[in-house]
Amino acid sequence: MKVPSKTRLFLDGLKTNNSNRPIFLNEDGEINAKWQNLILSSVFQPIYHSRDISTPYAYEAFVRCIDLYGNQIKPGDLFSKLADNDEIISLDRLCRTIHLLNFTLYSADDALLFLNVHEGLISAVDDNHGSSFRKVVDALGFSPNRIVIELPISLVKDTKRLHFVLQNYRLNSLEVAINIDSIEDIQGLSERANIHYIKIARSFLGTGSDLEKDLDLIAQSSNQANIIITKNVDKASLLPDQKIFLQGNAYGESAAFTKETLATSPQLSSPPQERICLHIGG
Repeated sequence: MKVPSKTRLFLDGLKTNNSNRPIFLNEDGEINAKWQNLILSSVFQPIYHSRDISTPYAYEAFVRCIDLYGNQIKPGDLFSKLADNDEIISLDRLCRTIHLLNFTLYSADDALLFLNVHEGLISAVDDNHGSSFRKVVDALGFSPNRIVIELPISLVKDTKRLHFVLQNYRLNSLEVAINIDSIEDIQGLSERANIHYIKIARSFLGTGSDLEKDLDLIAQSSNQANIIITKNVDKASLLPDQKIFLQGNAYGESAAFTKETLATSPQLSSPPQERICLHIGG
């Protein structure tokens, strides 16, 4: 597999600049990173427009963690043990970097890349959110308009802080998605929030006419927002609305781009398998 020239230059530069946390191309053609005694790698789950489930509109990146002996590590446990803000920031930025590096290895047409931000980073960085990551994006020659920074649910419940962070990312030309776990979460939002994507799990929405009502309420929170229904979403009960996007195991398991699962049309999946993935990285 040919590595893009800018990706190769980026990797070569890291060999000397970050010897304590090297990022490297493994034997399978994927980019990994070492963090303490862990090996981090990327997996991606496709996101589809409800009217076109043949070509992914976007991918959401997750991190898979194993120790040096090949044992799977729960990423949530890893972050819970980091008491130092600098370590939280470094690990979060390392995750987003390997996600983007892996994404550059494959054209993925014009698909967007969703990258999650850990709450610890949002709390630790005082201002100019997105500026450091924008430098990585520019170094790789990747369009910032194809990056969607996905914010944690906790931020939505703090409207003042949410607006500040949104403004920061917009100044760095990065699109933004928010996560909500109830319809009430969006009632405090205003049009000026200018949110590009609102994500909600299928289990938090009603059925039948209640589903349509819930989706209308979410859509009214911002005329700029697209709705992404996630997790246990099924193919039978969704509305084919132009602002509805779908993400869940029924539409594709999280996998590396080298796996066939991301190269074929989505099929109804087998029962979900336990995965060790970090819901962070943006």
